Amino acid sequence: MGWRWVVWGLIGWVWAQAAWERFRPKYEGEPLPSAERPRIGDPRPIQVLRQASPAVAHLYDTILAFHRSSHTLPGYRVQVLTTTQRALADSVRLALLEEYPTLPVYLLYEAPTYRVRVGDFWDRRDAEAWLDRQRHRFPGAFVVPDKVLRP
Repeated sequence: MGWRWVVWGLIGWVWAQAAWERFRPKYEGEPLPSAERPRIGDPRPIQVLRQASPAVAHLYDTILAFHRSSHTLPGYRVQVLTTTQRALADSVRLALLEEYPTLPVYLLYEAPTYRVRVGDFWDRRDAEAWLDRQRHRFPGAFVVPDKVLRP
C-alpha cells in the first residue's frame, strides 16, 4: 500500500511541473530594465572627506581627541590625611562622607601610605576656600593638583 502513494506522488509532481511549464510567462529577448544593480561584494564603509585649512583641521582633531579622552580633567583636591594605618584612613573617609554627602572623598594607596583626598575642584581658589573653612579640623591639610571628574 505504501508504494502506491509514492507512485501517485510522482505522478502528481510530474503533472504539476507540466502545468507550471504551460502557464509560466516567457520573456523573449533582453531582460526587463531594472534600476537595481547586482551587488558584487559587500559595500565599502563610508569615508568622510574633509577639505579644510590646516588650522581648522588641527582644531577639529584637538576637539575630537578631547571628547574621546577619559572623563577626567586637570583640577584640584584637598589632601586631608596621609598615614600608614588603613583603619585611620577609613575612619576619616567615612566621617567626611557622613558630614559632606555631596562632596566626593577619595582614598588613595601608594605603598606604604594611605591618602585621603576631598573634592573635585576645577579652580584652586575653590579648593583653598573649602580648606580655609576646614582648617581647624585638618591643620596639616593642603591643596594638591589632581585629575578630577567631569560634572
